[in-house]
Amino acid sequence: MRFRRLVAFHEAGRAVVAWDAGLRLPRVSIYPEEHTQGRILVGQEFPSGVSDADRRKQHVYLRLLAAGPLAVIMAGGKLPVDPHVGIEIDTHRIAVFARRAGLEIDAVFRETAVRLAFLWAPVEELANALLMQEIVPGSLAARIIRQSHPGELLE
Repeated sequence: MRFRRLVAFHEAGRAVVAWDAGLRLPRVSIYPEEHTQGRILVGQEFPSGVSDADRRKQHVYLRLLAAGPLAVIMAGGKLPVDPHVGIEIDTHRIAVFARRAGLEIDAVFRETAVRLAFLWAPVEELANALLMQEIVPGSLAARIIRQSHPGELLE
């Protein structure tokens, strides 16, 4: 699987999980910038404290971080074996936020994998849009996700 396609799935997975969590998406991109091959921008900063009110936001952020590598694997790709700055930053962020929020990393990855599997159609649609355009404005990303979103998960 080509690297550019893997980046598209990585960012699309994150964007769909962010949108599903109610975060506003100003932009989704696979255009290489600074030290990264792509990024999503969400319309808020995440908290640095550990209050009960912050724990939910930190949990959402952990799921958002985990969604990128999980989407790559679910799309049939492999994470790079060689050191990769973006993956190292994500791994560090996951560890810091999990420790700070008192959350189990394994549980976060399991929850995220289940949700991502349920939301796979929007991930594929957004990844395809990213491959065509490289930068997708938030309004278009939301429209793509909304059109292919399967609805509420039955529990």
